[in-house]
Amino acid sequence: MLQYNTMRFGTDEFVFDRQGLLTSKVALDTTGQTSVGAFTITGSEPNGTKRRFLFKVDNKIWKFVEGAPVEYTGGTDVDSVLANGNTAAEVTAVADNSAWVNKKIYPIIALYADVDATVMPTAKISLAAMSSSATFEYSVETAEYELKEASQATPRIVSVDVTSETTGSAMVYTTARVKNGDTWSDYTSLAAISGKEAEAIQFKTRFTVTTLDGTDSGKLTKIVIRYTMGEAVVSGDNAEIFSVIQDYELPLGTCSVTIRHDRLTDSVIKAYVNLMKPSKSRVFLPIGVATGTADTFVLGENGVGDTNIDQNTLKVFGNGAPVANFSYNTETSELTVTADAGTAITASYTYDRDQEFWREMSKDVNQQPYNDGTVLTRFSYSLPEEEQFGQTVSNIRLQLYRTQGTVTNAILGTANGMTQQFVLKHAAKADTIICNAAWSYNENSQILTCVAPKDTEITISYDWIGESHTVHSWAAGWSPVL
Repeated sequence: MLQYNTMRFGTDEFVFDRQGLLTSKVALDTTGQTSVGAFTITGSEPNGTKRRFLFKVDNKIWKFVEGAPVEYTGGTDVDSVLANGNTAAEVTAVADNSAWVNKKIYPIIALYADVDATVMPTAKISLAAMSSSATFEYSVETAEYELKEASQATPRIVSVDVTSETTGSAMVYTTARVKNGDTWSDYTSLAAISGKEAEAIQFKTRFTVTTLDGTDSGKLTKIVIRYTMGEAVVSGDNAEIFSVIQDYELPLGTCSVTIRHDRLTDSVIKAYVNLMKPSKSRVFLPIGVATGTADTFVLGENGVGDTNIDQNTLKVFGNGAPVANFSYNTETSELTVTADAGTAITASYTYDRDQEFWREMSKDVNQQPYNDGTVLTRFSYSLPEEEQFGQTVSNIRLQLYRTQGTVTNAILGTANGMTQQFVLKHAAKADTIICNAAWSYNENSQILTCVAPKDTEITISYDWIGESHTVHSWAAGWSPVL
C-alpha cells in the first residue's frame, strides 16, 4: 500500500494527447466521369502530429495497399484509423483511381497531436477526375447541415444568400431542400424556403456552360443561411424594441436610457427617443343626424375636419348606443354610417396627434462591466430649448444591429519562424479563414495561432458577423423642463 499520495504532492503527471476523427458528409463525386486520377492532400503535419486516411465507398471502408484499394474490415474509431489508416504520401502516390468511377467517395480523416505540439495538423483533400465526353452541365450536392439542436424548437429559415463567380456565358444556380422529422422535401428555389421550418438543410448547385474551351466557367463562392433557433422572436441583421407611448403630463426636456446586456465586439446597440405634444380629445361630439341611408359626416366642429385623428380611438354612437357598422377616412376626416332616420350620431376620438420623430440619443457609458460578466450601456438626450413646445408624451426605441463584413488580405505581421498569436479585429467565421501560414483559430477568444517561415508577411482573409444581442434588462427615465 502506498504511504504517500503522489497526486496530492504533485510528484506525478498527467499527459493529454489531442486527437480527432473527421468523417466527411460531402462526397468526392465522380458520377459522369470516365477516369479518376490522383488525390491531392494539402495542409500540414508538423512534428509531433499525425494524419491518417481511410475512404468510405458503397457503404464499405477502403484503404490503399501497395497502390490498390483494399476493403478494410477493422474499426473506424479514431485510434483504429490512426493505427491502420494510410499516410498522406501513400494516398497521393496512387496515380490512377479509376476503380472509383461513378462513385461517391467519403474521406475519413484521423488527426493526432501530442501534448507538446504547438500547431495542430490540418488536411484538405481533393480528387482529379475527367470525362472524355462533352459535359455542358454539372450538379453537385453539399453536406446535410443540421440546424436543430436536441433541446430546441424547430428552427425557422430567415434567408439564404448565395455568392458565385462566372465567366463567359456560364450560369450557376443553387436550390435547396429541407428536412423535418425523417422526411426531406424536394429541391426548390432559395426564395421558396424562406420562412419554412427546417431541422436540416441541403443545397444542390447546377453549373452550366455553353462551351468547353475554357471561356465559360462557374464557381460557387459561399452560401450564407440565417435562421432562428426556434424560440427566437426575431432574426436577421436588425431588431427593434419599442416602449409604450406614455403621457407624463409635464413638459419633458431630458431622457436617459440604461441597458444591461452581454458584451458586444462587433454588433451595435442604438437608442432613440420620441417626444410629442399631448393629443386633443373629442367626447360624444355631435356630428349629424342619420337619414336612413348611408350618410357622410365630417369629424370636427362647424364643418371643419379635425386633423391627425388617431383611428384606434374612434368610437361612433347612435342615440348614445355604440354603432359597429361604419367606415371612415382619416385623411379627409370623414365618417360614413348607416342608421335609422332621425338617429343622432356622435363620435369620440383623439386628434391633433403629433407625428413620431425619432431623435438619436448619445452614448454616455459604453459597456461598463459587472461582476457577472454583463455590461451596462447608457444613452441620454436633451431637447434643445428652441424645440421645447410642451412635449409631455414620449416613448423609447432600441435598435439592435448585427454588423457583418469581409476582411481581405489583412497583414497580421511578419513571421519569426516560431509559433505566433494574433488577436483578430473581428470574430471571424473559422470556415472562411484563408491564411498563408499553418494556423489554428479559437473562435471564443478570436486568437489565431500560426507558424510560417521567418520573414514571411502573414496575411489573412475571412468573413465575419457580429454576435447576437442578449439584453437582460433596460430602463428609461425623463426629467421635466424647469
